[in-house]
Amino acid sequence: MHQDLERAKEAMIFEGYTCVITLDNIMFKSKDKGLQPLLDWLYSGNKYAGWRLCDKVVGRAAAYLHIILGVREIYADVISQPAKELLEENNVTVNAGEIVPAILNDAKDGPHPLETAVENITDVNDSIMAIELAIKRMNK
Repeated sequence: MHQDLERAKEAMIFEGYTCVITLDNIMFKSKDKGLQPLLDWLYSGNKYAGWRLCDKVVGRAAAYLHIILGVREIYADVISQPAKELLEENNVTVNAGEIVPAILNDAKDGPHPLETAVENITDVNDSIMAIELAIKRMNK
């Protein structure tokens, strides 16, 4: 794992961040939950191609956002096997604490709604609309 990613992982562990994106000595950190940090960075207008990212939990929905952001390497405390495969198919290096079959909903009795929203998506460009619609439904 690259030293930038190691520093980002330390920021998550010791400073309580949920998501950290870094390149060289530049680091943006967030304590927001879910996909919010990724969406904020996506809509910020900044370019993140080639950056490295640490995230708490990565399912396919988050993986699509990582791909759109253009990150080259990630670390996830927990990543689903489908998300890992999607990232690797898109030339993103994956490091993980734990690989699980799926990201579950809060009740742990089925898939997370964001995972359901992207389960049939095959084109990265279609993922954003599916994710945004799912978030709107979840916030009602």
